[in-house]
Amino acid sequence: MTTTVEFFENLGRRGHEPLLERVTATVRFDISDGERTEHRLVRIDHGDLHVSEVSDPADCAVGADRAVFDAVVSGRLSVMAALLRGVLAAEGDPELLVLSQRLICGPPAHSAGHDAVAAGARSS
Repeated sequence: MTTTVEFFENLGRRGHEPLLERVTATVRFDISDGERTEHRLVRIDHGDLHVSEVSDPADCAVGADRAVFDAVVSGRLSVMAALLRGVLAAEGDPELLVLSQRLICGPPAHSAGHDAVAAGARSS
């Protein structure tokens, strides 16, 4: 089972994600743990992924408590189901919410057959 920490470490190691070559955007994840909130900013620059622990403004912000994020990144709960249940909040570009779901639930970087993932995503 993947935890939130492992997910962001692995995401940062991907380096380049071919599925996102047409995307330039930022998605910030706000992870609450009691009264403390951690931030992970994912910068996508034509498929290059950079993850940092900052709370800078982003094109889309996704927030939930750690237990919800752990359930999402381990595949026990989808982003959309969490959003509909009201345990996950999102603001900003709705297309990037879908993109963030695909980052979380998507195949490894070397999988084939998913060329359409970035078709509706923001591009520069």
